Amino acid sequence: MSKIKAVTVHGGHNPAGKIACGASDYIDESKEDRIITKKVIRLLKKNGIKAYDCTVNNGTSQIDVLRKICEKCNSKTRDIDISIHFNSADHQRILDRKTTGTEVWVRDTTGVKGDLSKRICNQLSKIGFRNRGVKTTSGLWVLNKTSKPALLIEVCFVSDPDDAALYKKNRNVVAKAIVQAILNYNKEH
Repeated sequence: MSKIKAVTVHGGHNPAGKIACGASDYIDESKEDRIITKKVIRLLKKNGIKAYDCTVNNGTSQIDVLRKICEKCNSKTRDIDISIHFNSADHQRILDRKTTGTEVWVRDTTGVKGDLSKRICNQLSKIGFRNRGVKTTSGLWVLNKTSKPALLIEVCFVSDPDDAALYKKNRNVVAKAIVQAILNYNKEH
């Protein structure tokens, strides 16, 4: 694949407080995925890359949210789809100065999605998040139902106070890291 010229970006859940909203603990996934989505889109456009927000705010169920997101993505002319998420595990009460970390999910690591996913993990780990790496699965709707390569970014863990504190101090840097990964990819292709 040549350069990435157009991207869809979306927060992966309904808004906070609605059915099928994201995880919530030290930070709220549904609020933060929208913040990062907007920042990433703004930075992509500033760097000459077309970017579309395919976030859904009116899903009637989890499947409805996912179906509507994929319909929005598939309606755009783009090179790649990016789904913004925040992970969750068991609630951690103690700050231990270790982050649970960041990871990116793809169906497989071939082509642009594998290359870009690795770059995103590397950029986010420079902020201080543990690099959990690129993971593969055939079980995520958005990775299966979009017609272009798709990746799902788990920025950090809402359930880890160290992740949350690092994220809150670095929202702008998180968005810049995701965009920098795309710009670095484009420099080499």
